Amino acid sequence: MRHREIFYTEPENISQQSLEIKGEELKHLVRVMRKQERDIIEVVDGQGNLFTAVISKIGKQSAQCEIQKRSRFVGEPNFQLTLAQAVPKGNRFDWVIEKGTEIGVSTFIPLLCENSIVEDVSSRRSRWKKIAIAAMKQSARSILPEITPAQTIRDVVRKTGLLKSGLIAESGDGVKNLSQIVSEIQQKLQQSKAAILLIGPEGGFSKNEILLAIDNGYHRFSLGPRRMRSETAGIVASAILMELMGELS
Repeated sequence: MRHREIFYTEPENISQQSLEIKGEELKHLVRVMRKQERDIIEVVDGQGNLFTAVISKIGKQSAQCEIQKRSRFVGEPNFQLTLAQAVPKGNRFDWVIEKGTEIGVSTFIPLLCENSIVEDVSSRRSRWKKIAIAAMKQSARSILPEITPAQTIRDVVRKTGLLKSGLIAESGDGVKNLSQIVSEIQQKLQQSKAAILLIGPEGGFSKNEILLAIDNGYHRFSLGPRRMRSETAGIVASAILMELMGELS
């Protein structure tokens, strides 16, 4: 597949007929990709717009571009998947953001669990946004996934709502796999076109957290007999669900 180079600009840099590219994207445009005036480029704004534009002027602070065409929701899935993922220690959540964006995740919720190693994650959101922007461009998407502030499982399940199906990962005997669960709730998933996945930490969810989710209508599922790292489980579950909903075919 031919690589498609796409650039990003903040929505406030766009007017009716033109747009500007600034900051790190300007450096990438000029120094890395060696783009020049009169070159045609593609630019996304993270809000569902893909612009075909001609570079009209390159300055020290910005590149001015004339918009030739606007396309909507290029590369975006019809199914809206929210991944509420326990935050692993270190920088492993970076990988969740990158690969989840490529798969088509719409919203990431950093999840704080009873068995989590408590770390301050608020300062990481700006880095996670940069990772999501890069992954959005790489995968030719046009909507930048939302990355919410960290939440507890209680916060999440109470906001799920009646239309969005909830799924919670749990290991152990007698727990159905994700394919079986999706088959059972297929009609609801197709009607709502949305679901939320809860993925716990290395030690799994506590009994109280699982009961809380079940009491709020969540369905338990297993990813099989092998023990995965938390971040691996999140990406595997997301990929399986998106495939089952026809988004990776």
